[in-house]
Amino acid sequence: MNAAVLQRVGVPLRLEDRPPPRPRGEEVLVWVRGAGVCHSDLHMIDGLIPGLPLPRVLGHEIAGVAEGLGAVLVYASWGDGTCRWCRRGEEQLCARAAEPGWVRDGGYAEALVVPSKRYLLPLGDLDPVRAAPLADAGVTAYRAVRRVQPWLAGGGTAVVLGAGGLGQFAIQLLRHAGDARVVAVDPDQTKRDQARRLGADQTAATGDDLEPGGALAVLDLVGSDATLAEAARLVRPTGVVMVVGEAGGRLPFGLGAVPNEAHLTTSVWGSYRDLVAVVELARAGTLRWEVEAVPLHRVNEALERLRHGRVRGRLVLTP
Repeated sequence: MNAAVLQRVGVPLRLEDRPPPRPRGEEVLVWVRGAGVCHSDLHMIDGLIPGLPLPRVLGHEIAGVAEGLGAVLVYASWGDGTCRWCRRGEEQLCARAAEPGWVRDGGYAEALVVPSKRYLLPLGDLDPVRAAPLADAGVTAYRAVRRVQPWLAGGGTAVVLGAGGLGQFAIQLLRHAGDARVVAVDPDQTKRDQARRLGADQTAATGDDLEPGGALAVLDLVGSDATLAEAARLVRPTGVVMVVGEAGGRLPFGLGAVPNEAHLTTSVWGSYRDLVAVVELARAGTLRWEVEAVPLHRVNEALERLRHGRVRGRLVLTP
């Protein structure tokens, strides 16, 4: 089978011809139909993910076909099944979680092995190529929006920093969840236009164009030094900054460094229950998202397009 492999940091992925993996015990073989291209993959290539075991087949937004189940979406946080987080259904918080494309070989290949069918969510009539982004961009945005809802119960302003694939889900989920006024910030005019079409009440090229201290909730989907500084400037006292993006930024913290009694927290991926909810919203037609299918052999071209912002929605690799 063909697989796109990161051999070492700082170099393009290499296409390899490998034998298909063989499932053992409870493992399930999934034939990949689509694998989303994510900014996290760029962070891995650039060496920003410490401890990444190499070589590695990347790809954690995976949809495919499994024997006996048909079209499935792969839930990509494979916990140890025994810790308190796994017992609570929050496997993405398990300290020993083995994610495909990170700790285990992922979906930039024709097939992968999943530890158990409990990590597979049947897609029904959803096209697996189109559904692949739900496994990360969709579920990650869903969890972050769900967790900021206590601050937005009475309305107010929510700012989304980054209106790419992840941000476009977040905008729609904020609109669906309540009465918050949604503001999307992105330097790219095309993405700002798309944010408007998806329900954003206002868009801006930078946070400098917005009122300081005007947001009850700020979702930072980039996570750089610059966007974290913007988030701290935009959030009001007692509001919340939810950091989702993995750009490795840092924010000074202490009295006077951020608005008084502001809450600073992170949101990581999503639970299996979160993924079920996202798929239900997708089936109901509540969510809209753009997918561009790209053949697996053009993986490095797809990654460079993402790096330079030449993507409207989500690129999905197809074997």
